[in-house]
Amino acid sequence: MSDYCGGCRYDPKQRVGDHACPYTAGYWSFLARNETEFSGNHRMRQPMQGLHRLTDLDALVDQEKARGSIAP
Repeated sequence: MSDYCGGCRYDPKQRVGDHACPYTAGYWSFLARNETEFSGNHRMRQPMQGLHRLTDLDALVDQEKARGSIAP
């Protein structure tokens, strides 16, 4: 695999904050918004379990709303 994030100012390991990667935060925010739709899909079981382990999910969703990537 390649490191396409090498020159980016964002940190893909951060979900919340000024240096949080918008792709990482957007992914988790998308899963949170569509949790009910994905709950019956067995292929989404592992990502949804990961979503439930996030301790900063509320802050992440609020951050993405502020960025304007989510409708209020």
